[in-house]
Amino acid sequence: MWPGEGARLELLRAALGIARADPPRVAQGDLRHDLSQLAAQAPRDTTMVVFHTAVLAYVADARDRIAFADTVGALDAVWIANESPGLLEDSAPSRAPWPSGRFLLTQDGRPMVWTDSHGATIDWLS
Repeated sequence: MWPGEGARLELLRAALGIARADPPRVAQGDLRHDLSQLAAQAPRDTTMVVFHTAVLAYVADARDRIAFADTVGALDAVWIANESPGLLEDSAPSRAPWPSGRFLLTQDGRPMVWTDSHGATIDWLS
């Protein structure tokens, strides 16, 4: 968080309070290899959500990104990704140019909104 972002700091403190009251399980893993096994441990009576932001650019091999997308697609989950456009096949809007410096939030591979890199602002796609 940057100095002067008091509203974000208050949101973070509120989120930390919730996490302290009901600590989430945190598991170390590699999205390329461990997602299926972790997903199999999710309670059956819940809606599983796979969310990631600004991570796929660090998966250098496009084949690994495609394999990850295939893995998520095979899960009974809602998939929300906030990434640079074009990192996954068919996830970016067909109309270019894309807004410079913006991320694309997709749900289950469908483009939904342009965001800033931290999701603080959004511009809905028409």
